[in-house]
Amino acid sequence: MLWIHPLLQFAALLLAVHVLLMGINRFRFQHLKRKCAFNWKRHVLLGKWVAWMWLAGLVLGLYMAVHSWGALGLTGPHYQIGLWMTPFILVGLVTGFILQKPSGKRPAMALTHGAANAIAFVLALYQTWSGVEAVRLLLLD
Repeated sequence: MLWIHPLLQFAALLLAVHVLLMGINRFRFQHLKRKCAFNWKRHVLLGKWVAWMWLAGLVLGLYMAVHSWGALGLTGPHYQIGLWMTPFILVGLVTGFILQKPSGKRPAMALTHGAANAIAFVLALYQTWSGVEAVRLLLLD
């Protein structure tokens, strides 16, 4: 059961790479005036999946830590960075829901959406690195 958290988070990260690349194309088109393909509906759908998978993984990770080891924070920075990711994921999710409703251009909100998600992605990269160490120490020994 302890493997659900790392596997779910790794799957979310792989999917996030694809969503991020689509978002970069949107940025290039909208702000740099370059012609790029952008599948908006797919970006919205997969972006929601990534956000919800990251949040579900966070809740599962917290639950499993308490259930298995009786405490939170045993993984140190991995635990802290996971908590720091939460507001960025939520900002990305909320702004994404707002942006999917047609009501004109909102470049500032789109930039906020992209920045929040890019920060969450960078934090997720660190989480992957620190998570591998946590798996090695806590699940494989």
